[in-house]
Amino acid sequence: MPYPVQNLIEGHGEPVCVQSGDSAQKALGLMVEHDFSQLPIIDDSRRPIGMITHESILRAFSNFGANVEKLLVDDAVIKAPIYRLEDDLFELLDRLRDTNAVLIVDGEQKLTGIVTSYDSTEYFRRRAEDMMLVEDIETMLKDLILSAHIDSNGNTDWSKLRTAIDNITSSSQELKKKYAKAVLEYLKQVEHAESEVNPSALEYSYNQMVSKEKPKEFDQLTLGEYIALMLHPKQWEFYEPILKIEQQAFQKLMDGVRETRNALAHFRSEITAAQRDQLRFCTEWLTHHQNPIALNLTDSVRIDKALQIVVEDQVSNKDSVAIYQGEGDATQVIIPTEEEFGASESRYAPLAIWLQSRPGNIDRVQLSFEEIESIIDSDLPTSARRHRAWWANDPTSHSHSQQWLNAGWRSSFVNLAEERVTFARIAEREKAYIRFFGELIAELREKVKFHVKDISPGGQNWVVVSSLPEKGPQLSVFVCAFTRSRRFRVELYIDTGDKVANKSVFDELNNQKASIETALGESLAWERIDDKRACRIALYCEGAIDGSKSKLTTLRSWAVEKMTIFYEVLIAPVSQALQKV
Repeated sequence: MPYPVQNLIEGHGEPVCVQSGDSAQKALGLMVEHDFSQLPIIDDSRRPIGMITHESILRAFSNFGANVEKLLVDDAVIKAPIYRLEDDLFELLDRLRDTNAVLIVDGEQKLTGIVTSYDSTEYFRRRAEDMMLVEDIETMLKDLILSAHIDSNGNTDWSKLRTAIDNITSSSQELKKKYAKAVLEYLKQVEHAESEVNPSALEYSYNQMVSKEKPKEFDQLTLGEYIALMLHPKQWEFYEPILKIEQQAFQKLMDGVRETRNALAHFRSEITAAQRDQLRFCTEWLTHHQNPIALNLTDSVRIDKALQIVVEDQVSNKDSVAIYQGEGDATQVIIPTEEEFGASESRYAPLAIWLQSRPGNIDRVQLSFEEIESIIDSDLPTSARRHRAWWANDPTSHSHSQQWLNAGWRSSFVNLAEERVTFARIAEREKAYIRFFGELIAELREKVKFHVKDISPGGQNWVVVSSLPEKGPQLSVFVCAFTRSRRFRVELYIDTGDKVANKSVFDELNNQKASIETALGESLAWERIDDKRACRIALYCEGAIDGSKSKLTTLRSWAVEKMTIFYEVLIAPVSQALQKV
């Protein structure tokens, strides 16, 4: 069904017009007064004749050589595309690519409006803003729901949430009752006048219908389903003391929001001023009720005073913190997270790298928007300060959130008033890294001849396999790591603590590139990373931590094979280069 042009001019007053006998000077004066670039020209019956524009007046003046006071509108008239109120909006938009304005007429061919490129841009900007408000509301509802399903460690209890979702989606008992009724009606239609159905047969039949339907994940639910989750009797008792509102009143507000959302999504009509105000009211009201949630979850989002100081100190250092002092350990430990950024990289990639570089004992960090801008060396967009939805953990439509999600972190709490956001490690991702690298370290210890570090994986996307030298301050390390671009690598990571020394070691090895790659039997990635302190030499293959069990097994086998020869080929030239530097 086409979207009518009428949607675009709803609420607009009658257009300012001139008639064919008017002077061009009058038209020019009206355009200056109203800041217009063009005006419709109409006859005595308000039927459009054409348009007059700044450009058409200049052309007439240039060609006639007459004073503008003597020019008439008729002397500068140009043809104007005409559309009716019921015409398809998108056909009109196609035409606006070739002209600045089109005229709109009613059923009697009388002028009822004018649509310019600015009008169409403003129309969709306003709709986008409205949809952002809806997304803000949905995001805050999701935060509320997650806050009701937190375990004793401050992490999301996905099993508990799964049960809640099942209660309001297709596998509910209510749907089963409807299905049983439908089966009875079918039996009556085929002249089987049973008064009830066999329970076991019904269960089997019902499962044939729903078993092929994959249960919805939390992020796949609709706005209506998020609302239903909160209104469920078993859930509402959690939200009522936080929202301090009766269930019926909350439902009335949410029903209005959902109706507006549907109108926006389906282009049914331009929403009213009251509907737009309701969206703003709901957004502000939910934002106001975020703080009690934060207080209820103090243990899960609090950052200790000492940790806050460490985080702020790290943010202030533009160069990534690659060395930190382990507690009770005089050995310097390298955190291999430096990466090169290509021209096509997201400007939020440095934030993802910064999050990846947090030591394994840090599960949550709180950053101000200003600190994030320092990390990415760029301003955040205006929408990041206005809309909670900008910070949503959306893995598909938000390219910026894909950066921190791929790094194994999620935004867990946003305070727009104070311009602060808390990021938390994704517990499931952390467990997957621990499991994968734990098994990899065990395989390496069993199959390789060189010394493998006695280390327990801490849940990061990387693990140090071996270091040079084996004791004392580390100057370089052999590492296995997953990247943000869904690749896996084995690498030599060079970081003596001094940028000039690192580059010298890298250059010394790069001078031996041909012989090293010949001995290895394949080409390497030589990453000098000039704008950072450390350097890297690596082998890559495709793979991500969320891959299938068989794929992860293959990755571990690949890592054992490649790291064995990688170490054997590089150990001598690396040791010599470090001694020389």
